[in-house]
Amino acid sequence: MSLNDHIQSVILSNLKEPNERRIGVEIECFFYDAKLNRIPVNKTDHFSSMDFIEEINELAKEESPKPIYSLEPGGQLEWASSPFTDLHAVNFQMKAHFNRVKKIVQKHNLIHMGFALEPLYSADNIDLIQQNKYQLMDNCFRKVGNHGPWMMRNTTSVQVNLDISSKDEAERLAWLSDVLEPFCALLFANSPFMNGQITNNNNKRYDIWSDTDPSRCGNLVDHNITSPNGLLQKFSSLVLNTPTIFIYKDNGDAEGFDGTLGEYLEKMDRNNSLSDEHIMAAIHQIFTHVRFKNVLEVRGADRPPRGFEMAPAAFWMGLLSEPTLQEELMEIFLPLTLLERKQLNSAAKILDLNQPGPHSKTIGQWLKTVCDFAQKGLDMRSKSLKIENERIYLDPYLESFFTSGFMSIQTQNLFNESGQDLKSFLLGEND
Repeated sequence: MSLNDHIQSVILSNLKEPNERRIGVEIECFFYDAKLNRIPVNKTDHFSSMDFIEEINELAKEESPKPIYSLEPGGQLEWASSPFTDLHAVNFQMKAHFNRVKKIVQKHNLIHMGFALEPLYSADNIDLIQQNKYQLMDNCFRKVGNHGPWMMRNTTSVQVNLDISSKDEAERLAWLSDVLEPFCALLFANSPFMNGQITNNNNKRYDIWSDTDPSRCGNLVDHNITSPNGLLQKFSSLVLNTPTIFIYKDNGDAEGFDGTLGEYLEKMDRNNSLSDEHIMAAIHQIFTHVRFKNVLEVRGADRPPRGFEMAPAAFWMGLLSEPTLQEELMEIFLPLTLLERKQLNSAAKILDLNQPGPHSKTIGQWLKTVCDFAQKGLDMRSKSLKIENERIYLDPYLESFFTSGFMSIQTQNLFNESGQDLKSFLLGEND
């Protein structure tokens, strides 16, 4: 078996029947002390992110199925749900998560901030977790882009994981997700401040990810993956040709490797020690907005304001889970040219619905069409699964968005109207 085929087999190792498709959600959060200082990343005399994850794991130890907690490089807490067949079960588990968060926040007099971008502090002011793999990442990103340190320390998102049922479906869903990702990035933009200043109409978290590492970030189309046909083979080639950030030694510690991920995997193969775990570790060093693990992972949404965390999951579930709706979307988006695809991706950097899009329609008109499809798909899911409609997680967000505009701009308007300095405003918003 070639390395490319081996990667594809790992990606396709967890296939589910369409009627058993599950969804998992990952949500990241910032935490601050009462004076709006980010809590320390590593253990100190003050309550730190390390202390936070220890306490929340203790609170969650009796929950079944058990959620997974981890820390992002700058100490952001990530909660990963168990996979469920409907969003109501995910939401139930998420509420239990936030109840635990609330207990810890109240106990230690902390502030839980609902933004996707650190509003106050530069990346240079935030420590990294004391793990070698993060130091290797930081060193790598400082050489290849301008915003890698910001991505690692100062961003949060909502990521959605979706089961796949076949190779053909995996390729179709990944292609559709990549085409639709700029609409997700616009709809869920929630990065109103950066370095103590308003970001105006710049979609800053999206911009930061676009300038982290061009060899492993961006859209699939940026890596010449332009068609659903053969997409999995091309994605596997992307993995093989991407520079390695780190590898794991036998004791689990990370160390550098001078070469591509393919060269590392070839070395392991020659030594007869290549495993599926090595393949998965390589895949995890690809950070495109849409990527594979042994599920499809869609990563384009900012962490929404508190209370709207389930909206991105509902958006993607509506668009991707119904085969007949997938076919309708393919009919609309397959005819787009490469130039039109790139026009959509470029438009996602600016929060302006009046930007021109393909076929003489504005970006806002395209976005409304996509959101209508998401709602239609959720209606179809409700009937086919005989469950309460999951639009309850998406509709309130869409109503706010299409009535009052981008969440980033709404927050900036409130700040400008307040007449306060930013710290006072943020403290008031989190009372």
